[in-house]
Amino acid sequence: MDLPGVHTCWTLKDVRTFQAIAKPGTRIVQMGAGFVGCIIMKGLVHMGVDLTVLVRSGRMVSRMMNPPASALMRRWCLSKGVNVRVNTLPKELRQVGGELRVVLEDEELPADIYLCVVGVKPNTRFLEGTGVVVNEGIVVDGAMQTNVAGIYAAGDVAESADCVTGERTVNAIQPNAVDQARIAALNMAGRTALSRGTFAFNVLDTLGLLSYSFGAWQGLPGGDYAELVNEEAFRYLRLEFLDDRLVGANAIGFVEHSGALRGLIEGRVRLGHWKGRLLEDPTQLLRAYLACAQKMV
Repeated sequence: MDLPGVHTCWTLKDVRTFQAIAKPGTRIVQMGAGFVGCIIMKGLVHMGVDLTVLVRSGRMVSRMMNPPASALMRRWCLSKGVNVRVNTLPKELRQVGGELRVVLEDEELPADIYLCVVGVKPNTRFLEGTGVVVNEGIVVDGAMQTNVAGIYAAGDVAESADCVTGERTVNAIQPNAVDQARIAALNMAGRTALSRGTFAFNVLDTLGLLSYSFGAWQGLPGGDYAELVNEEAFRYLRLEFLDDRLVGANAIGFVEHSGALRGLIEGRVRLGHWKGRLLEDPTQLLRAYLACAQKMV
């Protein structure tokens, strides 16, 4: 990872470093196609580089999109000239005759730049020996307080209850961080404030293809779902239900009424007979939202 031409992309300084090198036709191998990786991909394509993206899992944005949606997204990227290779992980990076090579299982890819955009984890090492409980992140209660009185955590490092599932998780997105910080600050200042729980939602622009995921987009045990697919138009919509509540969604291209969709999920609204209508026609989201708005908590 210390070879010339190997870069990361987590800070503005990182961006400016490889941006000064990358020109039209520059061969870039990017490792990673998560949320940040897809955003970076858009900038690189705009610059006119020769881009190959390696995905170690079987699908792009695996923490946001289900397999059918991810496959559609990959096909879109391929149509835009980006070579997205799934189930691919470099074995080695090396220099051969002054040229950077990305060594795969059965071939070597020459590259001018190798860009690593893979994964983030909360930095919790400084808490070792303090007694503060850490799982995936720093465990907090509804007041954003840890198990040690007077110590609070908020944002990407905090593990708290999800408002849809009730399970503890790290929902590392900016709106959750803002809300958690506000609640932590109020309690630290002597006022009482409690979180309703974090909400998982992501909205992504991948080379002009808009997608989003809300709530328990993977579905919940015992639940059912409605699904619409239009391969030719690159449109996909899947709604996840548990009992008579909408608990999650995956969508590509169906950007209409996404606010109503989020309101139904985050508000944990009981749909009544509207569940059956949505199972038959998932595009009736706005009508369902307006009909059920008075039930929102």
